[in-house]
Amino acid sequence: MKIDKGTINMLLKMNDDRLWSTLKFALSRSGSDFMKDARRPEDMSKLRAVLEGLTDADIARACELLEKGGKK
Repeated sequence: MKIDKGTINMLLKMNDDRLWSTLKFALSRSGSDFMKDARRPEDMSKLRAVLEGLTDADIARACELLEKGGKK
């Protein structure tokens, strides 16, 4: 899956539960288990604000890390 600003905007249109489960799924597929036991925050506004503020460089760096398995 290619992640770009359009993908981020699509994620931001999801309701909170769907957004949270999609993020957890994507991270688990990358080989990362750091969110395995994470609970969804009651207020997702901070997470949404971070996603909304991502630059193309931020997204590219996150993709690099995900390709490496999210272990760093």
